[in-house]
Amino acid sequence: MSLTAFYVLAAFILIFAVLAVTTANMVRAALSLAVTFFLVAGLYLLLGSPALAAIQFMVNASAIPIMTLFIIMMTQSRTSPAPRTWQLVAGFLAAAAALVFFKGAVGHGDGQITPVSPETLGVNLLQAALLPFEVASLLLLLAMVGAIVLARRRAD
Repeated sequence: MSLTAFYVLAAFILIFAVLAVTTANMVRAALSLAVTFFLVAGLYLLLGSPALAAIQFMVNASAIPIMTLFIIMMTQSRTSPAPRTWQLVAGFLAAAAALVFFKGAVGHGDGQITPVSPETLGVNLLQAALLPFEVASLLLLLAMVGAIVLARRRAD
């Protein structure tokens, strides 16, 4: 893996992730999120896992932002209110806690990454991660139905 390419991708991921969270225009936030997911797929390619990069691109970089844009258009909520101070503080504290957690979790080992075949990845996703996957899909469905219900109430 090229270290320069990693740092360039990581810098762009950070820039677009911050844009996705801080912009008040919801359409721009969804597009920034799509670019962030697309760049993460590039990181997977750098790590030598084209199957995971393809999954990242198909699911996260295309399906989730399209669904987000669909919800934005259905609810007609183009802007979001400015974040409050306590929300910013809570966000920075959560980011710091995640950084400490991931530093501790990733800091161990010899640093070698073993490639995984698509067959092994599929078996692991459908066995070990089946419940979290189904819970996430159910939550996304409930969020979309809730947004549509709220949009219909405002229209009436």
